[in-house]
Amino acid sequence: MQKRTFLLMEILIALSLVALCIVPLVRNPFEWTRSEFKKLELLEQERLADWTFTEINEMFLKHEIPWKKIPKLHETAGPFPLPDAKIQLPGRKDKKVSRSFSLRGQGKKDGTSGQEYRQIYVTILINKESYVFRLPFQKLPVAK
Repeated sequence: MQKRTFLLMEILIALSLVALCIVPLVRNPFEWTRSEFKKLELLEQERLADWTFTEINEMFLKHEIPWKKIPKLHETAGPFPLPDAKIQLPGRKDKKVSRSFSLRGQGKKDGTSGQEYRQIYVTILINKESYVFRLPFQKLPVAK
């Protein structure tokens, strides 16, 4: 019975072939996970923009933004700063984001009973990413 000895070169070639085959199998799941976290962060940022829009709408309903500051047709007001917010993802550190908004008058119409209507576009900036919402306003005539 003849013994066959392993040469160092054969072992190195075998290890390099195994490494070449394993790298794509290991790399792709990490890239997919990273891209999924980026998509999840964008979704959370959109959710935060929707939440910010409800905050702005509430500010209008509470008259914290008076009728005088609502821009007229083709005028822009702002940017108005908002407190920073956090994006929270499970298994990740909280990410602090800056928020602000601006208002742009896009339409104006006078009602038959003295009402004034304005169509306002609210542009919300969250970390330099903009989200645009439309908001109608009505100013009732002053009661005498």
